[in-house]
Amino acid sequence: MTLRAFAFAWLTLLVGPFSIAAQSDVLVQFAETAAFEFRGAPPPDLALHETLSDQEKVRIENEIQGVEREVRRLMPALADEIRVTVVLVDRDLRSVGGVSGRADAPGELLIELSTTFEGGVPALLPGLSRAMFHELHHLVRGWTIVGNRFGPGIPIAAVNEGLADVFADEQTGVVLAANEYPEQVSAWAREIMSLPVDASYGDWMFEHPDGRRAIGYRTGRYIVHQAMANSGKSVLELSELSPAEILDLAGLDGSRYDQMGAWDPESGARSTRSALGRAALFASVDRVGIVAVHGHDLVEGARDSS
Repeated sequence: MTLRAFAFAWLTLLVGPFSIAAQSDVLVQFAETAAFEFRGAPPPDLALHETLSDQEKVRIENEIQGVEREVRRLMPALADEIRVTVVLVDRDLRSVGGVSGRADAPGELLIELSTTFEGGVPALLPGLSRAMFHELHHLVRGWTIVGNRFGPGIPIAAVNEGLADVFADEQTGVVLAANEYPEQVSAWAREIMSLPVDASYGDWMFEHPDGRRAIGYRTGRYIVHQAMANSGKSVLELSELSPAEILDLAGLDGSRYDQMGAWDPESGARSTRSALGRAALFASVDRVGIVAVHGHDLVEGARDSS
C-alpha cells in the first residue's frame, strides 16, 4: 500500500465515507425509520422494509450534490444551505424515472425513490438528477409548500411548474412523456386563465373530474415554451420574471396576477415573504389521496374535500 492510499484509508476510518464527498452546500439525510421527523407530511407509502447500502447512499449523495453545484452555478440565488431528505417508497414511479420530489419549505426538499423501479439505484440516478433540477428550481423561485412566496391561482402554479419542468428538460436532456402537452393545449391555457382564483388545485394540477391529468403542469410547460419563443429569452431569464410577466410574454393576459403573483428576483430564495399561494391551494385538497411528487405523476385519487 502506498503512503497516499494508507492516508486515505486512515482518513476514511476516522471521519466515515460520507464526509469525504466533494464540498457542497447540501446536506443529504436518509429517512429509514418510522420515527423520522419529516419537514412536511411523511409519504403514505414508506418502504421501511427496504434499505440502502452505504455504497448506494454515496452514489445518491454524490448525484444530489453534483446537481446542486450546477444549479448554484446557473442560479446563484439558491439558498446557502439546502437539506434533502431521501426516502424509499412503495410506489410505481416509472413515468417519472422512478424518482419523485417535493419542495417542502425554503431550503428543504423531499426526494422519494421507488423500490419497484427495475435496476435499483444505478437505474434511478437519471430520474434523481431530473427531480433535483426541478425541485431546486422551485427553491430559487420560492415555490414551496410552506413559506411560499406566490399568491393563489392555477395560472401561477402552472407557470412555476412549467419553469421547473423546462429547466429540468434542458439540463438533463430528458423530456418525460408524461409532461408532453396535447395539440389542444392552447385551449387548456385559455381555460385555466378563466378559472376563479380559488379553483381546486387537485382538479387542475393533478386529476380533473373529466379524466384529464396534470392540466396545469402540462399547460405550464406550454406557456413557458410560448414565452421563450415570443421573447427570445431563455428559461433562466424567464425565471427572473413574475408569473404575470411570463403569462404576458406567452400571449396571455397576466394583469390579473400582477400583485398576487409578484416576485422579487433580487432577494432570491432568502426572502421570508409568504403569500397565500401554494399552501392555500393545497388546503382545498384531501391530502390522504395525493402522493406529491415532482413533475405531475402524483395522483392516486385526488379528492376535493369541499
